[in-house]
Amino acid sequence: MDAIRDLVFQAFAVDSIWSVVVRGGIWILIALVIIVSVDDQGGNLSSNKLKANLGFFTMFLILSGGLIYLLFGVGAGS
Repeated sequence: MDAIRDLVFQAFAVDSIWSVVVRGGIWILIALVIIVSVDDQGGNLSSNKLKANLGFFTMFLILSGGLIYLLFGVGAGS
């Protein structure tokens, strides 16, 4: 039971990397719900638009994640 409590504490502690992961996961879920809810129900065109939006969203996640890692992921040498 203590292990579960420690995991939950690490997931929501401000100074933990898991806090960033949890917030990123929540952000992705909210963005996907918005993308799917905005999608028109127009058949094949709708499917193509959804694929394009999800592809652009995935590219944005990869590029922004890489930029954030390059900006903040490298620590100062000792």
